[in-house]
Amino acid sequence: MNILEAFRVAWNALMINKLRALLTMLGIIIGVGTVIGMLAIGNGYSNFVESEFGKLGVGRLTISPRIDPAASDEQLAPQLTAADADALMQPGVAPLVETVVKQFDGAAILDAGKDRYSYQVIGTTPNYFTVTSNELGPGRYYNDAEEAAGARVAVIGKTVAQELFGSAESAPGQRISVDGVAFEVVGVLFTKANQASQQNPGELVYVPYSTARDRLFRNQLTARVDVSQLTVKVRDRNQSDAALRQVTAVLRERHRLTYQSNDFVVESSEQLMAQFRNVLTGFKLFLAVIGGISLLVGGIGIMNIMLVSVTQRTREIGLRKAVGARARDILLQFLIEALVLCLIGGAIGIAFGFLLSGAGTFLLVGVLQMQGARAVVSPGSLLLATGVTAAVGLCFGFFPALRASRLRPIVALRYE
Repeated sequence: MNILEAFRVAWNALMINKLRALLTMLGIIIGVGTVIGMLAIGNGYSNFVESEFGKLGVGRLTISPRIDPAASDEQLAPQLTAADADALMQPGVAPLVETVVKQFDGAAILDAGKDRYSYQVIGTTPNYFTVTSNELGPGRYYNDAEEAAGARVAVIGKTVAQELFGSAESAPGQRISVDGVAFEVVGVLFTKANQASQQNPGELVYVPYSTARDRLFRNQLTARVDVSQLTVKVRDRNQSDAALRQVTAVLRERHRLTYQSNDFVVESSEQLMAQFRNVLTGFKLFLAVIGGISLLVGGIGIMNIMLVSVTQRTREIGLRKAVGARARDILLQFLIEALVLCLIGGAIGIAFGFLLSGAGTFLLVGVLQMQGARAVVSPGSLLLATGVTAAVGLCFGFFPALRASRLRPIVALRYE
């Protein structure tokens, strides 16, 4: 029996029991569809989050005044100051550092003569608006001269402007009170919320760092910590690791640390993105394992139904052998029948996977408004699903086929 004849016989055998064949293929269909659909959704969400991290800024370092949880120095206290930022900007000290943003955050009560609201106030230097990704609406940013003078000016988020003044367009030039200190609104930010950030920029208020330090949060500052964060922009994004080492060395020298652990933490945006990629990879593997279990169950079902088929067709097998069919011809016939069963189930599963990916795109983009999170079915996942499906058919179909090929013709012909 040639290969084409074996496929024709296998197809005819499946068509005789269509419902049984369909029920047998359910495990394969669900397994393949789950693997393809879930991996596609995972790819779409991964692309979306990576684009969000890109908006936060690639080639940046974030320095925080906190102790690494892994540090064993019990007496170590956090230390990070504005003077550290100034030191990093000294010529030749850290050549890979382009600029350093000083920042101190705190909650404050705002009002514009009517209702009072609680918002997060960020005291930061003007270069914050160029280092981070922002969209300016009406008005302007405050400048270096206003920072140096400790001017009482503010840039507010769009949501803040709408709640205080009714619209963003009418906010510039208005006066607001921040914890009892009068500020003039000079600009409104239209920056959209970012999934990789924990804060909504529309609900933030930005003031000069020197003003926040001297007028708003002076009771919260200490000699060791007068910034909540420093953001370092690296000259060459491909040398972020080298810049991180330079920054760490400078700060350790300034803090007079020898054998002690760091009393600050330096993180790069690339590290955060790599950590997230690891999480997503683990999640994708988890989904693939779930799909693999479904394929395993489907394979067991195929083995079971093929054993039943061998039993039901015992006389047919005896007749074929009696007229000259060899054991390998019977083996090939039943093996191809199991393979065809799996490949048809795999083809239906691929279509099911595309439906799942479409549903995932609708959920992520249409419902959750995650623009750019479109589920992507990769050629690799299609090849993987097809290969695994064929392997399941061959592996789980081999034992029933081998059993059929070993039947003795006389015994098979006498089987009732």
